[in-house]
Amino acid sequence: MFQKCEIIKGGKTMAEPIRWLALGYSVPVNPSKNRVYVWRKLKEYGAEYFKQGVALLPYNRQSYTRFKYLLGKIVEMGGEASIVEMKFLDPKDEREVVARFREQAMEELSELKKDCAQVLGELANGGSAFTEDQTEQVKRIIKRYSKARSRNHFGLSYAQDVEKGLYAIISVARQASAGLSTQLAKAMEKANK
Repeated sequence: MFQKCEIIKGGKTMAEPIRWLALGYSVPVNPSKNRVYVWRKLKEYGAEYFKQGVALLPYNRQSYTRFKYLLGKIVEMGGEASIVEMKFLDPKDEREVVARFREQAMEELSELKKDCAQVLGELANGGSAFTEDQTEQVKRIIKRYSKARSRNHFGLSYAQDVEKGLYAIISVARQASAGLSTQLAKAMEKANK
């Protein structure tokens, strides 16, 4: 993750400005599915809008690759796009944008944490046996977590709570499968007597 660096100058600690990538674009009005496609891709990347038609991501190789891909798609659609590096001159403006990125990540991670707790609660009440629905639900949570991690541009530690919840679910699954395998082995022993 790309984050602010602390630099010490003359005994004072100063935050180095974040380097940003901005994708400025315009897409033809018709067909509207093209605008929706661009919007969804930007949402998938965790980009925030600076102004209408200008999306931001912290500067790193992944962000550049994503914007470069989307730029190509926009041009294929008959639109126009440019990628520029930028930095805020007013720290207040930058803090506001960073806060929007953090809020976006926090909402997503909070939801995932609740989902993990719900699954763990169901398993605790149901004797820790996984149903097919729960297995699919956990797979979906893991997939969503993977995407959320890639959008957690400022490294919110809340992601660690979600990860702990997922590992707790995995631990319950291991215990449940060990218990099942022990029961099946005992059944086989009885059948062979």
